[in-house]
Amino acid sequence: MAGYTRLLGDIDHLIVTIRPFARQLAALQRRMKAAGLFANERELLDCPQCGLREDVLISGLLITYREPGFPQDTGLRFEELTADTFRCPSCGQKVNERFASDEPISGFLAKPATKRCKSAAPAKEGKRKA
Repeated sequence: MAGYTRLLGDIDHLIVTIRPFARQLAALQRRMKAAGLFANERELLDCPQCGLREDVLISGLLITYREPGFPQDTGLRFEELTADTFRCPSCGQKVNERFASDEPISGFLAKPATKRCKSAAPAKEGKRKA
C-alpha cells in the first residue's frame, strides 16, 4: 500500500510539473495556426474528389496544391467542420481525418493514417504479382 501511495504522489508531482509546459505548447500551437503554420495537431488532408492536397514546407508553412504543382501553393485552405471532418475549399467535398483500418496488429494499426471522403467507397487492394 505504501508503494501505491508513493506512486500516486509521483504522478501528482509529474502532473503539476508538466501542466505549465502543456499550456505553453497549446498557446504556441494556436499562434502557429494563426500565422498559417502547421502545428502538427492533425494529419495532412487529401481530397479524393478533386485531388487538392495539403503539405508543409520546410519553413513550416501549410500549403495546398494539385499534382504536379508542388510546391506551388493554391492559397486554398480546408475548412474545419468538426475535430476530424473538413470541407475541401475547391469542390466542397467533406474529407474525414481517420485511420484506414481499425484492426490493431501487435498494438499498432494495420495501415498508416489516411483521409477519405465520406461518400467514397473504401479502395480495394490489388493483388501483388510475385
